[in-house]
Amino acid sequence: MTTAAAREKYAKKNEAEDLRRAFNNLDTKGDGKIDAEELNAVFTKLGHKTKRNDIVDMIWEVDEDCDEQVSWQEFQAMYQRCRNDKTGFEPRRLFNVVEFLINDKDNSGTVSLEEAMQILYLRFGREKLDSQLQDIFGTSDTNSDKNLTLTEFLHCLNVSQVKQLRSKVTAKTYKPPAPSQKRKS
Repeated sequence: MTTAAAREKYAKKNEAEDLRRAFNNLDTKGDGKIDAEELNAVFTKLGHKTKRNDIVDMIWEVDEDCDEQVSWQEFQAMYQRCRNDKTGFEPRRLFNVVEFLINDKDNSGTVSLEEAMQILYLRFGREKLDSQLQDIFGTSDTNSDKNLTLTEFLHCLNVSQVKQLRSKVTAKTYKPPAPSQKRKS
C-alpha cells in the first residue's frame, strides 16, 4: 500500500520533469522565455482558438518583471502558486494550459483518461481520484476511451473551478453557528 508521503515524494520528482517538458514545449524558440507568439503557435498547433489579447493577458498574469515574456523562474513560481492555492483566486489560465501539456504525455494533442489518471492519483490519492476524473472527463470509467482536446480540457477545468469557487463560503453565504446554551448551576 502506497503511503501519502511516498506518493507525494514520487509525484514531486515526476512533476519537476513534467513541468520542464511543458515549458520546453511552450518555449518553441528555445530562448528560455515564453512570449505571446510562442503561446499562439502552440494553441494553433493544438487547434485551440483564442484571441491575441487573451494570450497577452495570460502572460501578463505571470510576468513578474514586465518584459512581456515568461521566464523559467516565473513559470515555476506560477505553477507552485496555483498548485498550492487553497482559495481558488490565483490566476489559472496559463496554469491550466500547462496542466494539459503535463497530462498529454505522448504529445498527441489530446489527454486521455488513462494519461490523467496517474497524475490525479499522485495528487489526490485513491479517495478523490474518481471525483476528479468525473469533473474533468465526465466519467471515472477506466475503460473509457475518452480523449480531450486542449479546448475541451480547458472548458472542463474552468467549469470545475467555477463550481469550486461557488461552493466556497463567502461573507454573503456565511452562517454563524448557533450560540451554545449555557447551563445554569
